[in-house]
Amino acid sequence: MAIKKPFGHNLESARRLNDIVESIFPPNAVFRIDHYLGKETVQNILALRFANQLFEPLWNANYADHVQITMAVDIGTVGRAGYYDGVGAARDVIQNYLLQLLALTATEEPISFNADDLRAEKEKVLAALKLPEDLSTHSARGQFAGGWDAV
Repeated sequence: MAIKKPFGHNLESARRLNDIVESIFPPNAVFRIDHYLGKETVQNILALRFANQLFEPLWNANYADHVQITMAVDIGTVGRAGYYDGVGAARDVIQNYLLQLLALTATEEPISFNADDLRAEKEKVLAALKLPEDLSTHSARGQFAGGWDAV
């Protein structure tokens, strides 16, 4: 079974849905995916980090001062405005795409690249996150405006 986000509208509803799925399917038969995380660019982060002899020894906390993740898109909200009205861009983008990119960017090399080992390393990164006292001095917000129609 494949499940695509959003999965529930809050933590409680997501847990209820998860209980239903787990009552029907064994855990190894459920595949949770987001189309964005399956994109080639996102998948290539791990290869760039750990298989590239130039970057691998330098891409770590000893040499990286900070990381800036920018989500810049040139498409408009045509066909997605209703979705964003119900779900919200922050819920759609931040908790899914940007936190996953952060985790992939900051993770240590996993023991193997199977799902459990990779998830364990990403969990370490996310557990270590600390929000700054004044988030507005460490982040920037954008607003969708006119763009090309992808439909």
